[in-house]
Amino acid sequence: MQLNKSNYYGSEASRHYMSVSQFKSFLPSYGGCEAQAMASIYGDFKPYAIDAFMEGHYVHAWNEGTLEDFKANNPDVYSSRGPTTGQLKANFKHCEKMIQVLENDPLVMKALKGQKEVIMTAELFGIPWKAMLDSYNPELGIFADLKTMKEIDGKWWNKDAQAYDNFLDHYGYTIQMAVYAEIERLSAGRDQWLLPHIVVVTKQDPPDHEIIYFDYDIIEQSLHIVSKHIERVKAVKSGKAEPVRCEKCEYCRLTKKVERIKHFSELSLY
Repeated sequence: MQLNKSNYYGSEASRHYMSVSQFKSFLPSYGGCEAQAMASIYGDFKPYAIDAFMEGHYVHAWNEGTLEDFKANNPDVYSSRGPTTGQLKANFKHCEKMIQVLENDPLVMKALKGQKEVIMTAELFGIPWKAMLDSYNPELGIFADLKTMKEIDGKWWNKDAQAYDNFLDHYGYTIQMAVYAEIERLSAGRDQWLLPHIVVVTKQDPPDHEIIYFDYDIIEQSLHIVSKHIERVKAVKSGKAEPVRCEKCEYCRLTKKVERIKHFSELSLY
């Protein structure tokens, strides 16, 4: 299948290719659910859109140079009533502050320099993968991904490890950057990885921002994590194994059928 920006996020591409977001959607450790992942792939479920995603798309459109088109194609970013009719809604006005912070930092603009929204494919772990690099600069030896976050120094509870994670581990961004690096290496036919970078800008007022890079050691470690889980993911996606329901996600709540009545004391287990 030949990928382009029109079909990259389509259902056919999702069925044919694995992606980092799809891989994580199968894993409970990253908030995934096998049943919801399969329903999403085959069009039986579409996650509910929330403003946080739209805000991220807004900032990404700026990086791509298509912000005016994005605003024209998404009239919901504008207020439709009251004295602010026709103006950007407050949360998207704040996105403009986030963009200004990035534009005013020379090192950020250097990290984000290069080709935009570059689609790449490669075979990893016996299956085809896809990736879209926000900013691709092989001449400089890097690529960069742009992230909008609530905060940089927050902490997220990891139930399995019984410890707090930073946002990179919690959202699996180390895995994302490692897989992107390997896809790029294979696609370009190079021996070594480019150095992945993440440019982070927060939704705080005023916004905070950082540039974070990843070395070869974390790429190797993260690819090893993928290798440990990919066979189960492949088996479920191919229909060779039955997907497990988590009973917590949107899809499981939407399709839930009560099979037994619980004793009140069981709620203490949650």
